[in-house]
Amino acid sequence: MAGLWVTVCLPGEAAGDVEEALSKALAPFFMDTDDNPVDRGMWDARRVAGGSSGRGFAVAPGYWDDPRLVHDDPGSDGSPLPSVPGVCAGGPRALLDFSRPALASERAVAASWDLWHSLSALHPPAIPLAVFVDRWWNDPDAFPGDRWGDEMLAAYRNQPLIKAYLDHPFSLGLGHLQFVGPSGPLEHPVMGFEGTRAEYIGKLTASGPPCTDVLTEDGWWLERGADAVHAFCEPDTCPHDPPEPPAWHGGEAAYLADLPGDTILVRLRCHA
Repeated sequence: MAGLWVTVCLPGEAAGDVEEALSKALAPFFMDTDDNPVDRGMWDARRVAGGSSGRGFAVAPGYWDDPRLVHDDPGSDGSPLPSVPGVCAGGPRALLDFSRPALASERAVAASWDLWHSLSALHPPAIPLAVFVDRWWNDPDAFPGDRWGDEMLAAYRNQPLIKAYLDHPFSLGLGHLQFVGPSGPLEHPVMGFEGTRAEYIGKLTASGPPCTDVLTEDGWWLERGADAVHAFCEPDTCPHDPPEPPAWHGGEAAYLADLPGDTILVRLRCHA
């Protein structure tokens, strides 16, 4: 099973209860039920996400604190996931900034840079991960019996600066601390970066904005490289003409930007 991102488009009147509207719009695509055709099953778990990671939407000037914006659900452990300044997980289309497709990502990467440098001023410098890995490989007395590198990675991560940074959602989940295989664990790219803030933002956003599926207001699930699926029909016998699919690789932002201003957009991370 894999994860996917989808942008759900809801009518303006859904503003009174976005969660109820999401449940209604997504119900025809739920996998774990006998009521829906197998070929229409798109998800079995979901959460509102993207505001804390930069995979959501950039907020238009003047609306950063607007109460109509939608923000991330709490993490799996119940911890809050605040939105990056100027980013959200959704809201009325008129409150969102589509001037640059990568703007939300740029703001999130900037926040990750700013967080690292603000924490670096509060905590002692951290020993680089490469030093711990070298000890683990070459010094039998450093981490005896630590076959999978768990103790070594925990020792690295428990440094005050590293822990404070990686525990914060604005670190964006980068830096993968797990079993030391041929390529080794990956230290967060901000650590040891020798360029400027602008160069860091450019490097981490060079691939462009992430692609998402789109669930239209009238019940079409649009997925790159796949036929559109209608919420109200058997996929193999649907008599309706699907909408023109958006251009992908970030082009779906242009599709969303052309929707009426009161359309509520919500970004979800789904398990499928």
